[in-house]
Amino acid sequence: MPPPKNQWVLTLETFPNYPHLKDGKLRQQRVTDLLTHPIYTGHICSERYGIHWLKAQHEPLISLETFDKVQERRSGSVKAPKRKNIGDHFALRGIAVCGCCEVPLRSSITRGNGGQYAYYLCQTKGCEAYGKSIKRDQLEDDVGEIIKSLQPDQSVVQLLTDMFRHIWDARRTQAAELRRDAQRQLRALDKKIEALVSRVLTAQTEAIVPVYEAEIVSLEHDKARLAEKVQKQTEPKGSFEEKLEPALTFLANPWKLWETPGEAQVHLRRLVLKLAFGTRIKYCRNHGARTPEISFPFKVLDRFHMLRCQNGADGGT
Repeated sequence: MPPPKNQWVLTLETFPNYPHLKDGKLRQQRVTDLLTHPIYTGHICSERYGIHWLKAQHEPLISLETFDKVQERRSGSVKAPKRKNIGDHFALRGIAVCGCCEVPLRSSITRGNGGQYAYYLCQTKGCEAYGKSIKRDQLEDDVGEIIKSLQPDQSVVQLLTDMFRHIWDARRTQAAELRRDAQRQLRALDKKIEALVSRVLTAQTEAIVPVYEAEIVSLEHDKARLAEKVQKQTEPKGSFEEKLEPALTFLANPWKLWETPGEAQVHLRRLVLKLAFGTRIKYCRNHGARTPEISFPFKVLDRFHMLRCQNGADGGT
């Protein structure tokens, strides 16, 4: 009995224009060839003609990095991907913790009276808040009040703008240096390859030649990967003002992003929480949210604001 066909073969057989065998069928080997042929990365390799990772003229269908990941997965050396977050309707899932036991609150959606009701609750046995639910909107509204209090003084935002401009310029300089460093590495690889080719030509024994050739193939692969990285390594695109505006909008008024309506609201709220706070948020069912440690950018803004207030008070006495 022939082995069962995998999903790839079954999928390709549904495309009438895809090349089939004479009997109109496909074999597993065709799928293997698709997944292992370097031609799709924009490179040419041929054992017969001694060509290894030669840059071709055609446009690649996939990057060499993706190709290597496929080979790692085929060899079984890749870890299973992380499980997707199931709390797509709860912005504070994994972020809000019980105020009593400090264990992350679980989320739940119950159905009744013709509708759905979303809750957070503690499920730590032995905790005094065990099994007691908190309405999702109540908890997230309380946290929203903390977000609202983070709005900084506009003069401090201007100071931060100047700081970001300095970082932007430094990023451009860093990108240029990384490209120069990669070019130096490419030249070093070329020299190593040339040296190995010279050894192959002057080798006294045939036994050592395959060792040199295998090392050349490995270096050619490294060279192709590095050349691909050089091509991807670019300076920041767009103008400073275009790229800075979203960050300044958030820092100047995180509450506005928190209240953004629509399907992306949960994602945006999670983003606000990660950017605004450095610790998880403790929530007590009876007393509400405790103010967590704010993140470094808002600490800096708050510190600058306090210094400006102190200097202003000193100047008036």
